[in-house]
Amino acid sequence: MLRPPRDFSKAYTEEELDEVKAIFRTMPSYKDGHISTTDNTFLYASIGYERTSEQLNAYVQYWNKNFGGMIPLDELIKIFRTIHNILEVAIDRIEAYDKDGDGFISANEFAEFIKVIVIHEPKLRDVSYEEFVKEADKNLDGKVSVDECRAWIQKRFQ
Repeated sequence: MLRPPRDFSKAYTEEELDEVKAIFRTMPSYKDGHISTTDNTFLYASIGYERTSEQLNAYVQYWNKNFGGMIPLDELIKIFRTIHNILEVAIDRIEAYDKDGDGFISANEFAEFIKVIVIHEPKLRDVSYEEFVKEADKNLDGKVSVDECRAWIQKRFQ
């Protein structure tokens, strides 16, 4: 059942999140708390999450790159708890982009992060990795930690 578009300036209620969970579990590829990214577009339409094709493609790339082509229900719900506030989403999700788990955001990790975030916050579109390091590297060690990145995101979203 397709839902009407939702107002994303408001947080999801627990009742709405329960409904998202129930719809998620009806997806054709659902198994063990996950669905395939092949169900991405239908899932979002089913819950009234209207997005452009560019945004939907970026979401698929995010799930493919970070979760091997699967969408874990628990991760989706974490995102939906804060989706009304893109700043909060960006701060919360930055750790997922630290692929090697070293606590720092590399050029490739930054590029992947920005690719998804700019679909919600266009003013970050023209930020290069060099500019990011210059602005975010507060201890001047030549790299940006996850915490420095969070602080940079907060400053940029003001």
